[in-house]
Amino acid sequence: MTEKVDQAGSEEGSPALRYASVATSHPRAVKAAQEVLQAGGHAVEAAIAASLTLGVVDPMSTSLGGDAFALVWDAESKTLLGLNGSGRAPQAADPALLLREGAGKMPTRGIQTVTVPGALRAYGDLHERWGKLPWAALCKEAIDAALGGFQLTEAVAELWQGSEECLREGVGTDCFLPGSKVPQQGDRVVLEELGDTLKIVASEGPDSLYTGRLAEALVKCAAELDGWIRAEDLSSHRSEWVQPVEASYRGHPVFTLPPNGQGLVVLQALRILEDFPLSDYSSEKRLHTVIEALKTAFADVGPQIGDPQSSGDLCARSLDEDHVESLRDSIGDQSSEVSFRRIGQSDTVYVATVDAEGNACSLISSICWSFGSGVVVPGTGVVLQNRGALFDLDEESPGKLAPGRRPYHTIVPSMAFRMSRPWLVFGVVGGFQQPQGQLQLLSRIVDEAESVENAVASPRWRWAGGQTLWVEEPMSPELVEALIARGHRIADPAEGQVFGGAQCLLYDADASRWRGASDPRKDGLALTFEVR
Repeated sequence: MTEKVDQAGSEEGSPALRYASVATSHPRAVKAAQEVLQAGGHAVEAAIAASLTLGVVDPMSTSLGGDAFALVWDAESKTLLGLNGSGRAPQAADPALLLREGAGKMPTRGIQTVTVPGALRAYGDLHERWGKLPWAALCKEAIDAALGGFQLTEAVAELWQGSEECLREGVGTDCFLPGSKVPQQGDRVVLEELGDTLKIVASEGPDSLYTGRLAEALVKCAAELDGWIRAEDLSSHRSEWVQPVEASYRGHPVFTLPPNGQGLVVLQALRILEDFPLSDYSSEKRLHTVIEALKTAFADVGPQIGDPQSSGDLCARSLDEDHVESLRDSIGDQSSEVSFRRIGQSDTVYVATVDAEGNACSLISSICWSFGSGVVVPGTGVVLQNRGALFDLDEESPGKLAPGRRPYHTIVPSMAFRMSRPWLVFGVVGGFQQPQGQLQLLSRIVDEAESVENAVASPRWRWAGGQTLWVEEPMSPELVEALIARGHRIADPAEGQVFGGAQCLLYDADASRWRGASDPRKDGLALTFEVR
């Protein structure tokens, strides 16, 4: 859904009208961000308030027990900063134990997939640097939604219903089965335990999860389940300020975070496409070329992504023009048989905000799979992520499991620039669909000159590995047949994965204001409104 507000001049003698914008996947989260911005809050505070609220109204996708990444444009200093808020493997993590127990790969659920939660520390670090409002003000809407109740929207209800098996088999997950039932669309849901936890966070701040009462509860939960997290893992956790990585696409600098995130896949794919005149191609040739560029980048970069300390000069090597040219030359007229083993599911939320001063925030948070590890800290409503499922047990892998290491991460916050300032603040949720969705979105806007609203709503494809694709209806049958003629295998839609959910804010220079688009596949909206 997209909602616009026309910019009008102020009356003589009255204060000049200024505008702020937000785009995210749930109306309550939009409300949280809007209230913060109208109270004079910074873009990062609005994004934090929205993310905390999403942890209530979309609890299978994000939580205080998850991770977060952010890009922030500081309008005053004209600088772009990145924050890696991902957690690490506990110091007691023991890959040899899993191997002795017969695991050939990491488990996908359970306490051994739980890494240190990084999201709340990241929110605290962002607030400490740019915050204007009291920390408790950022928690208000989340607390109101949890204790006062919220109506279950369509997309969230579908995800909740699809998570029933995880909830019934999980640990401490009863709080998300009110009356022992999976809530349905339109139901009013109250999450009292989570609301009480958020009240602790509001009064004690982010430290409550790392050294306070919530930390004690988390450590006790892990110990009772023979997990690895100890008090020292939580108390020693820190976010990391990072230099965003950049690649130019047809004159647009595009920024994302360096590994352990997978944003580098997007940047390399864009560089591969740079020398292809996509706007001159037929629809099917353009689509084929974009698909092949994505596959090539995933296969080249993906296996090298792991803990940042192991990445070395991966960004420079991956974007080196000679290397990119060799990858570009490998793309032909037929579908290539390349592979990347990490093609799986994920649940995530994304928020884009811009405040009246022109500061912008691209914030994404996640607990990996729906309801994460399937472990909820008893009495708190805090879902622990299963991000550790993306570690490898292979000692030679860049993504190997070891104490203190961070795993491959799917979440990708992004911005694109024009005239040395943010032009597009955007993200696409959906795990390994995130780079794919971002590439499709940028190509539609830049190469096909589509409006941001059409680019977000247009049918998408999703690479399933090898030569196989899932395509979203209503992609034209003629286009699908043309892909098949080029050797692409189109899987039965019933077997497909989600096609992601995009949230975007785009600066319209002609109107001198931001326009937004919120993915119709989700329940949210994009809103531009006046602040004084």
